[in-house]
Amino acid sequence: MIYAPTVLSLVSALLVFKVSVKLLYEVSIIRPLIIFLLVVLHCFAPTVGAWPAPEGIGAISLYYWLCQLIQGFRIETIALIAGYVFCFQSIVLGRKYSFGNFVWKKFKRLIVPCLVFSGLYYFMFIYEQATFSFTDFLLTILSGADHLWFLPMLFWCFMFIWVIDRYQISSWWLFVVLCVASIYPLPVYIPLGIHRLPHFLFYVYLGYILYKYKDYIISRWLKWRNIAVLWLLYIAIVVVYVMFILPNVDNSEQVSWSLKFLWYGLKGVSNLLSSCSGIMALYLTVMMFVNSPSYQPAQWVLELSKVCYGVYIFHQFILMWLYYHTNSPIYLGSWLLPWVGLVISLVGAYLLTRLFLRTRAGRWLLG
Repeated sequence: MIYAPTVLSLVSALLVFKVSVKLLYEVSIIRPLIIFLLVVLHCFAPTVGAWPAPEGIGAISLYYWLCQLIQGFRIETIALIAGYVFCFQSIVLGRKYSFGNFVWKKFKRLIVPCLVFSGLYYFMFIYEQATFSFTDFLLTILSGADHLWFLPMLFWCFMFIWVIDRYQISSWWLFVVLCVASIYPLPVYIPLGIHRLPHFLFYVYLGYILYKYKDYIISRWLKWRNIAVLWLLYIAIVVVYVMFILPNVDNSEQVSWSLKFLWYGLKGVSNLLSSCSGIMALYLTVMMFVNSPSYQPAQWVLELSKVCYGVYIFHQFILMWLYYHTNSPIYLGSWLLPWVGLVISLVGAYLLTRLFLRTRAGRWLLG
């Protein structure tokens, strides 16, 4: 009897650990899936006008629609997962960092890799000796070079969600304010990742709320018919946006301020609705499988989740080299280039990440 409390405590701890791991299986699936869609979108970017077209590459309407369907919720889901995991760590794992420790933890996790890889990216693909400016260089690496802009922006999002969690100030009015703020972009560019902050704060907070009320949401919404409706709603919103909202306003000086304001509002609401419907459709689809008592993801899924950060970092280095520093676009043409780029960038980024994580510096930056 003397050892009964100890045994019971150990059993309880093991059960809590098992449940807590189970709760984040959905993240292990969603994270690599979203990073894969991110890479796909970047691979097809030159054929849809999102990146400068290399020599021999033209626009393809089929690829344009593919990209529109992907980008409707892709980057917002990454922000949502950040808030979702933070809430899990706070509630289930009891991780309550002081502000100073939390700032350092996220600075090391997000800002240091941003500085290192942005500096490398700058001198590989942006630097021109004749027009080099140290001020521009500094702002570029602090704000994130090209695709790395997400890292400093996410850093500020984490500072916000730490305050929300620490002082428990979450409420419906805050949800509404952030929702409205996400609709309209800031009228001026602000460096250091702040320019896009209002848009993504809402999705980080949405992830926090989604985990906090996860059991309630699952009990009410986890049905195949709800998932089907959400996917159909997402597709319908994207189609309406592309066909009727996006092309109907000329964003020139001749257009009145009020018309521009209305257009930005329609565009923002469309993006908000498509992002939320797409996120919830994906989340509930994954939860249909994860929520079964005996479910456990395959080991390769867990391994892919571990290398997502590195794949995100490295894939665009490979694409920029392939698209703009080789003759691949001329040889492959518009139809084949994105698919070859997808294979090479995914395999190359995966191998680079695995190799990088074998080093102490690599584990410190990306581990």
